Amino acid sequence: MSPAQIGNGRIAWLAGWSLAALILVAGFGPAAISQDFAEPDNAMRLVRIRDMLGGQGWFDSVQQRLNPPDGTPMHWAQWIDALLAAPIALLAPMIGQANAEIAVAFAWPLALLGAFMFLAVRVAGEIGAREGLRREAEWAAAILAALAFPATEKFAPGALDHHNVEIVLGMLAVFCMMHMKTSRPVAIGAGVALGLAMATAAEGVPLVVAGLGVAGALWLLRPAEYAFGLRWLGVGLAATSAVMLPVLVPPSAWTQSVCDAMGAPFAAFGLVGGGIAIALGALPVRLGDSLVGRGASASVLGGAGIAALYALFPQCAGGGYAALGEDMSTLWMTQISEARSLLSLAGSDVALMFAVAGAALAGLVAAGFCMRRHAQWGEGWIPLAFLVVSIAIMAWQIRGAAFATAFAVPFGAWAVVVARRDYRARASAIRALAFVGIAAGSTAAAWASAGDALQSSITPRAAMASFEGRSAGSKSCATPEALRTLRAVPTGVMLNQFALGAGVLVWTDHSVLAAPYHRDVDGTMTVIAAMRTSSEQARDIAVRSVADYVLVCPATPETAFYARNAADGVVPDQTLSAMLGRGDVPQWLEPVDIGPSPLRVYRIKR
Repeated sequence: MSPAQIGNGRIAWLAGWSLAALILVAGFGPAAISQDFAEPDNAMRLVRIRDMLGGQGWFDSVQQRLNPPDGTPMHWAQWIDALLAAPIALLAPMIGQANAEIAVAFAWPLALLGAFMFLAVRVAGEIGAREGLRREAEWAAAILAALAFPATEKFAPGALDHHNVEIVLGMLAVFCMMHMKTSRPVAIGAGVALGLAMATAAEGVPLVVAGLGVAGALWLLRPAEYAFGLRWLGVGLAATSAVMLPVLVPPSAWTQSVCDAMGAPFAAFGLVGGGIAIALGALPVRLGDSLVGRGASASVLGGAGIAALYALFPQCAGGGYAALGEDMSTLWMTQISEARSLLSLAGSDVALMFAVAGAALAGLVAAGFCMRRHAQWGEGWIPLAFLVVSIAIMAWQIRGAAFATAFAVPFGAWAVVVARRDYRARASAIRALAFVGIAAGSTAAAWASAGDALQSSITPRAAMASFEGRSAGSKSCATPEALRTLRAVPTGVMLNQFALGAGVLVWTDHSVLAAPYHRDVDGTMTVIAAMRTSSEQARDIAVRSVADYVLVCPATPETAFYARNAADGVVPDQTLSAMLGRGDVPQWLEPVDIGPSPLRVYRIKR
């Protein structure tokens, strides 16, 4: 076997990890040191870790300072909180709590980055080996993965949220599934990775769908090759689902229909899906000796499983956000940037559209050419299935972009090394341009740069300057320096713009009514109702609430949004949001002096 076929993945992934780590530390390290969280989820994860270290129970998911007095139950898996809290608890006596938090904020995501890089390089090597280019594909994948924004961003210092864990588990499932035909532990590992991804967060559900779907399709077409792997994948998925329910959910909630986190529906889905995989993998010869027989068996078992799940949990058919009311969907959900569709970006933010979708869609094109050449190679359809499902999620909500970009890396690497080989075999200007174009098109960073350039060319300079100024003003309100000014205010409950909620919880002892979390319906809708109505009506809402203060950042997009979406019969510039945005303070609010700060705090007079 030639060196190109053997590869040298260890050096490649270490080099890729080093490059990515250098970029991320340089770009995000200063913010992580100051605990300046650009994403509210990272801030809220730190709040949960502190609560766990402070003695909050394992099964107690309620964030008491979010919409008090009842608080808000969070939908994140606590096993990640525990893995982060443990080293902080060990380091805190030696270097202090704050320094321990900062150390873990670097070590955790960069360690996960190493796992992602290793898996991406190995998967790319398997694809490249079909062309005799394993080593080249591994190196190309290492470089592309290091530049694979927005996926790599999830591994930046300070990234405490679960998205990086989900990406690693998804790539682990792909890698294991590509080797599940002959190894029982590896096949079980694929199922465990899928089950753990689903138990961690709702983002894991599409990964399970992709895994079961492609494994079932391969078995359907080639049962002799894939029955073994399908069966043991099912064992891993079912066992993990059965274990994670009692680990993460208190016994009193085992039967509750929770649609956005680990609970009875997710566990049932894992058990049913895993059970069907086991049954199909062990199908008797008389039922599985023909494509028709296998198709009929899969249809009957799959249909029965879906029907049973729907009968038991009909409310989950619409997903985790199905329970949101119309007002919450239109007045809150539309403000969540990662919940926007890809199509919505085409007319409003071309730069972001290029950045989130460019490399993923280029990877899909590359995958099409790859599988056209190697259609008979069953393992190649596995990463393609995960890529297709992730792109579908991205088209619906751009939060799927990180997954789509990650799964596109191996196919992008294949396209780059094939183009390079073709150029070296017969050099020409056209082949050189093709190689350069494919290399650039496979790099997410190049798409982001192209999007920025295009946005600048089509947007008037004055409008761009205004946008940049407003963005800078909005970001200034969420900095640690700004939020620390609230410590001068006697502890109380803030009726606040939801974008500020997680930061307030991290940097102060105050409680908040709103934060960007869909389970906080009552608190968020109280804030929205007050902000988009008249001063008199807002006073009634505020006085009836438990809030002691009103907290706003005039520069944040929320300020203008609530004015544009004024309640029925209210003139936009007469909404409370518009009034506070221009500094017009109603008599029932008393300004609180917090010194030089972009934030504005008002005490509610009762």
